[in-house]
Amino acid sequence: MAQQSQALPANWIFRYMLAAIGVVVAIIVVIFAAFRTFIPPLFTWIILLALFSLLTVLVSRAYTGRWLGLIIDDRNKYSLSRLQMVMWTLIVLSAFLAAVLANVLLQVMVYVDGAVDQPRILYFPVGSRVVDVLMQIGMVDPQFTEGQGYLSNPNVDLSQLNLSASLHDGEHIYIPRAGETLPQTIPTSTDNSQGQTALEPTTPLSVEIPSEVWLLLGISTTSLVASPLIKGQKANVIQTNEVRSEAKLSDLFSGEEESNYLKLDLAKLQMLFFTLIVIGAYGVAVASLFNRSLQSAITSLPALDSGVVAMLGVSHAGYLTNKAIPKPGSDDGGDDNTGDTPPTPAQSTIIIAQTTPTVPPQPVPSNVPVEPDGSVG
Repeated sequence: MAQQSQALPANWIFRYMLAAIGVVVAIIVVIFAAFRTFIPPLFTWIILLALFSLLTVLVSRAYTGRWLGLIIDDRNKYSLSRLQMVMWTLIVLSAFLAAVLANVLLQVMVYVDGAVDQPRILYFPVGSRVVDVLMQIGMVDPQFTEGQGYLSNPNVDLSQLNLSASLHDGEHIYIPRAGETLPQTIPTSTDNSQGQTALEPTTPLSVEIPSEVWLLLGISTTSLVASPLIKGQKANVIQTNEVRSEAKLSDLFSGEEESNYLKLDLAKLQMLFFTLIVIGAYGVAVASLFNRSLQSAITSLPALDSGVVAMLGVSHAGYLTNKAIPKPGSDDGGDDNTGDTPPTPAQSTIIIAQTTPTVPPQPVPSNVPVEPDGSVG
């Protein structure tokens, strides 16, 4: 059975946790900086991904003594399912936070016409509404109390506008004068079709994580939970390390049972390749999303193709099945001996006695002289 590593000294944990707190402070500084100044979204995502990764390894170092101790399981070996879960979590969380920060600084441009001194173009943060436009141009008292009505310019008819409608980039807002009917040819905020295909969310937090990504995380979680259960059923043949320091990166693609220990495991190698390739491709897709010119808000992280999700699902199924089936030559705890057993010394003696030919005594010719002692002369 694997043994737990010796407890780490308190000053060791304190030192690395202090460094981890410093990384958390750095993440908060990046978030506040993104609120106040424009940072290219791609740089924001790379910085956040690096800081989250650094935070992960520092906490792992503090409590396990290893930089990558977080992906070492109870066998004191590196776990492929743990590696998958950590990598996907870091990628998705950092991308979501970077997308939210990008939306915070993004502004939508609207064109205001009608009962105004002169037509104008105005900019508003993502999530603003038509009432914000009217307050900025003085059509609505900015001090109005929610639920108690508002004071408006008596020369305009705001009853034809939906004041709670969200603004969308490039929208044309026409403010009708008193007694005037909205022109039918001018799209306004009352047109429900306006913004149906717009890319701006109602708030900066309106960033969707595609269902394919959730499904992939669910598949990884299933492997993370199922792997220890399968190994628990085969504890008598699973090889373990005595201490955590014996873990090697080769554990990610080598066998773990008596019959294939330290040998290449094709199922694990396939899963490792699929994991690195898909995560790498998804990282490129996220970088492309942030690197483009942000003319509109980010409403969703990149979606994975259903074929890729199916491929990963099949790969995970094969990975778990390979763990579950018994390997040829593994000792399953039975009493049957399937190998060749050398014979015991007693058996050897019996065999030799049975296979040695017996030579009958030969008669002595009559013409041969015989000595007195009975020997032949």
